[in-house]
Amino acid sequence: MSRVFSCLVLAALGAPALADGPNYNFVQASYQWVDIDEEFGIDIDGDGFGLSGSFDVGQDVHVFGGYQQFDFDFGIDLDELALGIGWHPGISQNTDLVLTLAYVNAEADGFGVSADEDGYSASVGLRSMLTERFELAGSLVYTDIGSGDGDVSVAGQTWYNLTESFAIGAGAEADDDVVVYGIGVRLYFDTAR
Repeated sequence: MSRVFSCLVLAALGAPALADGPNYNFVQASYQWVDIDEEFGIDIDGDGFGLSGSFDVGQDVHVFGGYQQFDFDFGIDLDELALGIGWHPGISQNTDLVLTLAYVNAEADGFGVSADEDGYSASVGLRSMLTERFELAGSLVYTDIGSGDGDVSVAGQTWYNLTESFAIGAGAEADDDVVVYGIGVRLYFDTAR
């Protein structure tokens, strides 16, 4: 995991200064796939959608929120809501260090039983505009929902801006047991940063 993160740091810092930094004013929608490998040799697959957004409130601070819904094998459903705040100081003209903290709620239904848990997530990462149109982002994420026994995952995204206001992208997040990957669209609502 640290090797991937180190490569991302070097790529971001070594990128030519061809673009301004990332835009934190957007809404996005995604379609995602999930693969869970349980310790007892059971694989559970699922897919679903996500809606999220971010708003820059000034002084390198943004607020964000998101909702994800997944349908898994065996009739299991998962809904997840996250609301948080982030700090994104620039470390170069086109690259930001991004630190976030979020409240997370997850609700699972399956086999006639439902569970509802609250927790939090924290992350440290980078967002970089490698060119005027191409953004690369990566982070280490710690998540603890209900159990008191958190998980660390590695996440990465890439976005290509078709226009100043519209981008398409892909991303993935993985820990020891779970891999989530998807594609998405993003609409920027403040392009005159």
